[in-house]
Amino acid sequence: MTSNKLLPMLLFLAIILGGCNMKLDPNAVNVNTYLTEKVNALDIYDNEAEKIFVSPFNFGHTDFGRLILVNIDNHPTIKTVELVVQRNKKGAFVVVYYHNGKVESYINPHVLLNKKYLKPNSDWEIAGAQDFDFTFDDTKQGLFFTLNFTTKKNEHIQIKLKANQPILKHYSFLAAIGADLKEVKRFPFIYLKKAGFVPIENTEVEFKINNKPIEISKVPITVEGQKCFKIVYSLEPLPFFWNEERNGNFKINNKIDNVEYKFVDNSGFREIKIMTYKANNHKAVYSFSPALPLISAMKDNIEVEGKFTMGIDDIDGIIAGEYSILKKNEEVSIGFKPQKCWQPMPGSPWVSAYKYNAVVKILSSEDYSIKFQHRIGSLGDAETIPQSILK
Repeated sequence: MTSNKLLPMLLFLAIILGGCNMKLDPNAVNVNTYLTEKVNALDIYDNEAEKIFVSPFNFGHTDFGRLILVNIDNHPTIKTVELVVQRNKKGAFVVVYYHNGKVESYINPHVLLNKKYLKPNSDWEIAGAQDFDFTFDDTKQGLFFTLNFTTKKNEHIQIKLKANQPILKHYSFLAAIGADLKEVKRFPFIYLKKAGFVPIENTEVEFKINNKPIEISKVPITVEGQKCFKIVYSLEPLPFFWNEERNGNFKINNKIDNVEYKFVDNSGFREIKIMTYKANNHKAVYSFSPALPLISAMKDNIEVEGKFTMGIDDIDGIIAGEYSILKKNEEVSIGFKPQKCWQPMPGSPWVSAYKYNAVVKILSSEDYSIKFQHRIGSLGDAETIPQSILK
C-alpha cells in the first residue's frame, strides 16, 4: 500500500530535493509557534441551535511490520518493487509499480491485512497469491534483504541486498500519502519509524529480471555525506487512516474509536481543540487553532478557517497546515491543506502537493448519522463531489 503513489515522501526527500549534500537533521515545525492562540467569533453560531457535540472524524490504522522499496533504471515497464513483511515475519506482500501508473500486489498466504488497503483505487490490482521466498532482517552487520518471485506476466524478479556496515542513524517522521489517488475514500498518512537510506559503499546488491541484471537507481546527491541507492526502508511503519468513508450512526460521547477529545468551551459551544488517537502503543495527536467549531450549531453559509498540526508521540517530524469548515444547507465541507513538515533542505515543502476535501451531511438530528465522500487532490476537487450520494 506504499509507493510512488502511497509512499512518495521518502523518494522526494532523497531524489527531488536539490543540493549537493542532504543533511537529515530534522528541520521541524514548532507547534507552539505555528498554532497561535485564536478564538472563534460567537457570531458563527446559531444561538437557537441545539448544542450537541458531533465529531466529523473517524480514525483507523493497520500494521505493516517493515517495508523496503527498490527503484530500478532502464527497464521498459517496471520502475519500483516493494516488499512489506508483517511482524510475524511470515505474512508478506510484494508491490510492483509500472511506468504507466499501474500497480500490482502479490500476497502470500500468511498475510493478515484487510485487502481494502491493498487496492486503494482502480489502478491497483491484487494480482494473486503466491508463496514467494523473501528475507528482510536488520542484523548487527546491517540490512539483509532477498526476494524471489514471479509476476503474472512471467517476469522472474530476484533481489539480494547485503549491507556490510551497521545502520548508524534512523529517522522518524509523519508523512501524508495518496496525493494522486483520485478515488481514495480516506485521508491516509504514515508514521515512518526507523526509516533510512541504503548507502552504496559496503553494500552488496543484485537485481535481476528473467536472469538479466538490472541497474538499481542511485540518489543524485549525497545523503549525510554518503552516496546512496534509491532504496528506502522503514523498520516500523504504521499507516493511519483519517476519515474513512462510512455511513451509519455516530456515537455521541468524548471517547470514540480509541479517540480522546480536549475541548474549548466557547460560551457554551464545545469546540475540539485536540484529538488523540491511540494505536499500537502510539499516540497520534491532532491540534487546531482556532478550535474546530461545533458544526451542529453553526449558522448556514458560515466558513471557519484555521491551522492544524498532526504529530505522533514526541517526534519532531510532524505535519502542519490549514483547515477550513463550511456549513451550507446541512452539509459541512471540510478541507485540509498540509503546508509544513519535516523539511531537511530549503525548497517547497514536499507535503504541499497533498490536499484533502470531504463533504459531511447530518442526516438525523437525533443520532447524527453522517455520510462521507472524499477527494484528495487540487483545491477545486470539493466542487466536483457528487452530491447525489449524500441524499
